[in-house]
Amino acid sequence: MERSKNITYTLSKRKVDDCVLNPNENSSDSFQERVSTNFSSQTSLVQTSNCDHKAVPSDLIQIFPLTKFFSKSLQQQISKSSPTELDKLIKALQKHMSELMIDLYGNYLCQTLFHTCSADQRLSLLNALRGSLVSISYHPRGTHALQNLIAMTNLKEEESIYRDEFKGNIVEMSKDVNASHVVQRLLINVSNKYFVIREMMGHVKELAVDKFGVCVLKKCCNDPQIMSEVLGDSLLLIQHPYGNYVVQCILEIWKEEVGYEFGTSIQGRITQLCLQKYSSNVIEKALKIDYVRDCIVKELLTEDKIKELIGNQYGCYVLRTLASVCLAKDRLSVLDSVNNHLKGLFAPKLKPLWQEIIQGLSR
Repeated sequence: MERSKNITYTLSKRKVDDCVLNPNENSSDSFQERVSTNFSSQTSLVQTSNCDHKAVPSDLIQIFPLTKFFSKSLQQQISKSSPTELDKLIKALQKHMSELMIDLYGNYLCQTLFHTCSADQRLSLLNALRGSLVSISYHPRGTHALQNLIAMTNLKEEESIYRDEFKGNIVEMSKDVNASHVVQRLLINVSNKYFVIREMMGHVKELAVDKFGVCVLKKCCNDPQIMSEVLGDSLLLIQHPYGNYVVQCILEIWKEEVGYEFGTSIQGRITQLCLQKYSSNVIEKALKIDYVRDCIVKELLTEDKIKELIGNQYGCYVLRTLASVCLAKDRLSVLDSVNNHLKGLFAPKLKPLWQEIIQGLSR
């Protein structure tokens, strides 16, 4: 795409509950509007109207509500403005920023503005939003505009404003469908993430079992304190539909450093965990850690538990992964046990898995 072309944000709507939206009717309560920040290159916008975007006055934002054309015209004006013109426009806009960021068309205007203005101008806009950032985070349109603003963060003053504004709200925001994305964006972009992580301390279990909280938590699993809290509740979390993803993330990042602590927490319960839908995924991930793999193999062979695994779908998945990572010294013992227990078993659906297990152990 040529840089000279105008870039504008476009609106897309996604309807909920599989209903068909009639474009000739207004949205009702049965429809939920979703806003996405897709870009489209539209160079013919001005030609489609008799109105020239250069003729739009700098104080036009005082007219509410914004129209679709009005927003796009202003985006084009922002893209083509000189630094002086842009500064005048920002001064006219900044007192209305909190309203614009949640407006149907105004939020796209804000996103264009954030990507065009200088660091000083962005800081002045952020100061104008003081006291409104939390409420904007929860808004389905405001969250997109705010994420774009945070994505441009590179000044210590900006980070200081975010720290002050979001103080005491991080945990609740992390559990919201819209605000959780703002917290994730903070963890990705700000250089000092500790003000976010500090508020999560003592709430890790609560966030790990939440549909949206788990996504936030996965962004900070490389923090030692987060890792420690997750491992403290690892036995519960690995069996949870959402919590198991956090434990997998911890194992993937920390590897051997958490091998002993995790291996100790699952000893004596390995067979049960291999047969459970969610925990079996974690066990497969843990098999790639040497100490944990040794614990698992030892328990399965010593207590002759392979028979229980071989007749279970999730247990077979674990054995298949074990076959691919098993050390040569244990491979023959595991293969003999599998072959012995396959005698007399009849399960057509599991037969392909059995073949993969045997092939992996026979390599």
